[in-house]
Amino acid sequence: MDLNSESNIEVKRMIEIIIQPETILERNIVSNKDFVAGLIWGKPRKGHPEGEVIYHIGHVLNNINKYSNSENRYKLRLIALIHDTFKYKVNSELPKSKENNHAFFACKFAEKYIDDKDVLQVILLHDEAFNSWSEGNNTGDWISANHRVDHLIEMLSTNIILYLLFYQCDNETGNKNAECFTWFSNLVMHKKI
Repeated sequence: MDLNSESNIEVKRMIEIIIQPETILERNIVSNKDFVAGLIWGKPRKGHPEGEVIYHIGHVLNNINKYSNSENRYKLRLIALIHDTFKYKVNSELPKSKENNHAFFACKFAEKYIDDKDVLQVILLHDEAFNSWSEGNNTGDWISANHRVDHLIEMLSTNIILYLLFYQCDNETGNKNAECFTWFSNLVMHKKI
């Protein structure tokens, strides 16, 4: 995808208005054709009434503007740009798995540009807290859901604050349920991480 072609001028304009790349790294990421294909993928759906991924990223970036500080803003922006952009690569005809998952594809893409292990970890695991809550909410098996969260918190270790902050920025978009974030953040605080 050539962002300089006439047919893609609108996408390039949307990137400048919605994402407003701030660094050379962000400019390199948003000019990648696979990344751009993911930005324009999507239609309104549960949790994402905004449709195309670029609009979701814009909402997450607005939340980052509200909740970040000079120490975490750079990392949060990178996570926001990449976290959902590769949903278009998931093969809906196959079961979801570790390798057929948008976070896996996003992390593989991010590894080409980013060597920060904290950022890569949050990209890869960004939906795990929600998935844990969903397990408890859908099955009523809160013991398993809590064990799953315990494992996530253990994996994240000192990276838990960055994860929690990104989760808040991501969850306060669209029509997502705040209950899942509240449940997870209470568990994190209970563990006094």
